[in-house]
Amino acid sequence: MKCTAWAWVGVAVLAVGEAAAWAAEPAGVRGAVEAVTLYRGEALVTRSVPVEGAGGRVELVVADLPQEVVADSLFAEGTGGIEVRAVRFRQRAVGQEPREEVRKLDQERELLLERTAANKKRQDLIAQRLAYLSKLEEFTAVTAKADLAKGVLNYDALEKTSQYSFKQRESALEEALKLEAEARELAKQLSLVERRRQELTTGAGRTVSEALVFLDKRGAEKGAVRLSYVVKQAGWAPAYNFRSAKDGKSIRVEYNAIVHQMSGEDWTGVSLTLSTASPTIAANGPGLAPFRVSLAQAAGQAAAGGKDVVTKFKQAQTRLKEFASRQQVLASESGYEANWEMNKAVNDGQWAELAADREALSTLRSAPAASEGPSTSYALTGPVSLASRADQQMLRIADVELPSRFYHVATPLLTSYVYREAELTNNAVEVLLGGPVSVYLDGRFVGRGELPTVARGETFVMGFGTDPQLRVRREMLPKTEAIQGANREITMAYRLVLENYKDAAVKVRLFDRIPHPENKAQIRVTLGKMTEKLSTDPLYLRLEEPKGILRWDVDVPAAAAGEKAKILEYDYKIEFPHTLDISTPAPAAMPDLQQEFKEMQMRRLLH
Repeated sequence: MKCTAWAWVGVAVLAVGEAAAWAAEPAGVRGAVEAVTLYRGEALVTRSVPVEGAGGRVELVVADLPQEVVADSLFAEGTGGIEVRAVRFRQRAVGQEPREEVRKLDQERELLLERTAANKKRQDLIAQRLAYLSKLEEFTAVTAKADLAKGVLNYDALEKTSQYSFKQRESALEEALKLEAEARELAKQLSLVERRRQELTTGAGRTVSEALVFLDKRGAEKGAVRLSYVVKQAGWAPAYNFRSAKDGKSIRVEYNAIVHQMSGEDWTGVSLTLSTASPTIAANGPGLAPFRVSLAQAAGQAAAGGKDVVTKFKQAQTRLKEFASRQQVLASESGYEANWEMNKAVNDGQWAELAADREALSTLRSAPAASEGPSTSYALTGPVSLASRADQQMLRIADVELPSRFYHVATPLLTSYVYREAELTNNAVEVLLGGPVSVYLDGRFVGRGELPTVARGETFVMGFGTDPQLRVRREMLPKTEAIQGANREITMAYRLVLENYKDAAVKVRLFDRIPHPENKAQIRVTLGKMTEKLSTDPLYLRLEEPKGILRWDVDVPAAAAGEKAKILEYDYKIEFPHTLDISTPAPAAMPDLQQEFKEMQMRRLLH
């Protein structure tokens, strides 16, 4: 029979009648960590704790919980005739009796402090003596001046007073220098004693975390309790190595996990599962509060229809995701607070929907919904050991071969280099999570990239660096301008030149662009003659061609360099009112355009 009980933090005293039934508290047992589910920012750890002895009610103390344990996350399950009644988390201070070396250092420190205090008093006394001598010298100077004016100055008395003052000042200064040197030495000795004492007493006093498990043992047979808890300062992130041979028919994908484990306890020989979800130990789902609204002066929200609304909407989504994660892992009052914060976040989100103008509403509609992304788990084969340390650790999740198709990409408007790319199909792993990639071609490192999240069956693109045997350039041909009625017409022409120094033909996706007008009623762009037809790829025609991106899929013959280079020419015409000039977007529009570009790139890389 198995029974699960949750931890109730803050319970300090059990009912008197109940407490009397439990045996005296035994010494703590640690058990052994047997299973860990490692999430992206935390981990669910399960210990197996043996329970022996006669049947009856038992209070089991599980000792040495890690320092990063989440107090409100403990729960336990009993096996082998053990029924768990309750689980309680507690922390207590522990210490050691002072050692003889520490007592001696304390005595030495007290003596040094007394000598330091005496030294300080003597320095204060010398300061008072010097102040008195300064006043005496001032009095002597005033008196001598008055006597000199009256003609009754006593030169012998003045000389004796001056010599006395000089001798006293010299003596005081010598003593002050000695006291300052003594004070420095005392400070050095005191620092050394305190440092030695700290080294001896480090770890002598600390706070330990424990779990108290109240259970019923139904017989004398040996049983066990499986105690589970969430810890912080642990998580993992995906990282990949892509390796391709020269033939390019398939690519070896090494799927790794970069683990950080600083929970405060070592995981030795455990069953490890990597998960992209969050630990969900809240029994109840979140509740929805009423969305209360009222009226306010319109002037106060006059500017709220645009960017302010979009910003508040995005902030609300971020907060919702954060507190949803907290609500899943917290119980009791903390869980209610997280649930309330979730409602506050969606209040702001719904207000943004009501307050948005037409332009902002379009942005809100296109914003991705708050989501945890794909939830998947990877159970690693065999026992795994992960020490609690600051250094990152690496584990292998999968090592698979994916079918691929290589081609080249040239964008002469941006660079003269031609890049290799490969289209791969994920037919081996349930989900390849987004993460950094190190790319190797024929055993040679060629660069780093970023992999988007790829589900099974999806096709994605991965770059394999530049190909030094291909070059591309863009040349502008003569430009023509004319006035036609109220419009100004400009015709632009270009030549794109591809050179292939290989001894084999290659396929190249050649990219360029023409202007994409925001206001098509005022600006008209017409693509003219081309020596090659545009690509017929459905994804390109749907995503990029409508935005003025040009793509040609061309075959470049072997040894096509110099006079034999592959040449493509095209032109386009742009028409607009002759009283106006062409301009580029204002700086304020750049963040939105940058986000649009990022989304276009992601769609091109994953399809």
